[in-house]
Amino acid sequence: MKGLLIHGVSHAYGDNKVLDKVAVVVPAGELVCLLGPSGCGKSTLLRLAAGLEVLQEGSIVIDDVTVASNTVHVEPENRHIGFMFQDYALFPHLNVLDNVIFGMVGSAADKARSRAMEMLDQVGMVDQASKHPHTLSGGQQQRVALARALAPEPKLLLLDEPFSGLDTNMRARIREETLGVLKEFGVATLMVTHDPEEAMFMADRIKILGSDGHILQAARPHEIYYHPKHEFVAKMFGLMNRFDSVVVNSQVETPLGSVAAPDMADGIKVQVLIRPEGIVLESHENASGTAVELLSTHLLGHDNIVRVRLASGSSSELYVRVHHAFEPELALGIKATIDSDYAFVFPLDVEEGGSSSLVKAAQ
Repeated sequence: MKGLLIHGVSHAYGDNKVLDKVAVVVPAGELVCLLGPSGCGKSTLLRLAAGLEVLQEGSIVIDDVTVASNTVHVEPENRHIGFMFQDYALFPHLNVLDNVIFGMVGSAADKARSRAMEMLDQVGMVDQASKHPHTLSGGQQQRVALARALAPEPKLLLLDEPFSGLDTNMRARIREETLGVLKEFGVATLMVTHDPEEAMFMADRIKILGSDGHILQAARPHEIYYHPKHEFVAKMFGLMNRFDSVVVNSQVETPLGSVAAPDMADGIKVQVLIRPEGIVLESHENASGTAVELLSTHLLGHDNIVRVRLASGSSSELYVRVHHAFEPELALGIKATIDSDYAFVFPLDVEEGGSSSLVKAAQ
């Protein structure tokens, strides 16, 4: 298979096991994103694929060639990979053109220069070829780093949070440009991020890496967002509203209405997690649902985050995402219902004080 195959990889630093039987497949032309919290082992897996760490258990194969196993360790420079670090790692004493040429060690000078200029043209940086990195903006440095990583025509590209140093507006533009370049070149790409929105935008497939070093879910972005297999996965994508309840007749009752739990036995204690956009607010006189009181509303530009609580006197606060204008002075007599597409039911582990246990998903 053209691309990357990671199978059964485990890794520990002393007694701290950061990866446990991890499997990842990245076919040529696909971008797979490792998403997880800081310290969960994402960058370690990238370093193992690059050969910057010696593999302890499992195997790593690139384009049908085993580059790491219990008995094999191919040095990084012989793996035919491109690597983009968080800080871009451009050489300050070299100009833009020479930075890109540097990645093509062993190529004839004329050929390397021609290829470097071709790549700079691809990322819109030809007119900056003679400048030094410190004179460039963060977005321009990122483009140069991408050109350098792709110039040697790698079999695999590894991206370690490449957009984390950019401001919000530039990040959105640069990652879209980067994705276009990657798709044009058709290179297998493994990317690490802790930003769920970035993963949803960039990835063909997402793998959620839990804090215990296991892959908890691997799927297309749509599947991950709308059908999380685990509470940890659901919570990766921002604020969640929570109700604890019990399954009765394959239904779970909450103060805002019932949620289906078709695969759970009656009597099981569960938690219902509801995304902010999964609570629907209505304020007209014929509105149905549960009465709530408005606490605050904050305009985020494209939508509002509204904070409410149950009018019955509960102290629990709920967060609601409203995709239209929401004026506090008009928000009288509000009622709330649940959009079941954004509500998820997970079993409670009562032995751990009410927090649900980590169930390992299929890799």
